[in-house]
Amino acid sequence: METPPPWRVLEFYSGIGGMRYSLASSGVRAEVVEAFDINDVANDVYEHNFGHRPCQGNIQTLTAGDLDKYKAHAWLLSPPCQPYTRQGLQKHSADARAFSFIKILNLMQNMSFPPQMLFVENVVGFEVSDTHDQLLAVLSTLSFNTQEFILSPLQFGVPYSRPRYFCLAKQESMCFPNPSVNDKLLRTPTCLTLNTTRTQNSYDQNEDDLEVVCNPIRNFLEAQSIGDKESSAIISDFKEADGCTPIETASHDYTVPLSLIERWGNAMGYCIP
Repeated sequence: METPPPWRVLEFYSGIGGMRYSLASSGVRAEVVEAFDINDVANDVYEHNFGHRPCQGNIQTLTAGDLDKYKAHAWLLSPPCQPYTRQGLQKHSADARAFSFIKILNLMQNMSFPPQMLFVENVVGFEVSDTHDQLLAVLSTLSFNTQEFILSPLQFGVPYSRPRYFCLAKQESMCFPNPSVNDKLLRTPTCLTLNTTRTQNSYDQNEDDLEVVCNPIRNFLEAQSIGDKESSAIISDFKEADGCTPIETASHDYTVPLSLIERWGNAMGYCIP
């Protein structure tokens, strides 16, 4: 049997490439055909990581024709979260930083080759915003099924405690493994498996209800997870003028002051594995 071609993927608000790394780790046969980000520093890092520089500019200048030419099967989107946070005054769609995402939603409705799948990530609070309402309205108009989640990395054994909002969307012709939770907002990843015998109560579990076993943070540090040769090469990239690494000369620069921990510690995304 002939192997089907890889999915063509567009990556919006690409940053330094976290979504692309996750896509690669998922094992899905996919090709990122273009990425978009307005931040030149983030694009520098993305280019270093992947050898390709994202399209830099205001997403609001894109047209439906611009996106049609990629014929992408899937879109990955991590739009600005500030409009949905307390510090961002929770202006939702009235915040200028939300305009580009709303523009993308509008473009989808005017495309000849709209995506078949979407993955949207944002801060907790997005799910109660009017931007979220617009997202679901557009997806419904285009005959998408959705499954929404508020999940923490802790639920996947990663020692990082900040929950995030996620939306999976597929056109109706493409079924989810567990369609019984379509159009629901869940706080457990249970239904992401193929096991459909779970009870509704198990879907309503949240992070605090689950026994969490995290891997040590050192397992996630790049220099600890690769060979000595590669580790030495990475460290050499960060040598200072005197030949010493920042760790050797200025580790105190990275120490979080106690006063900051006492004031903001409850909002920091950390945990002790």
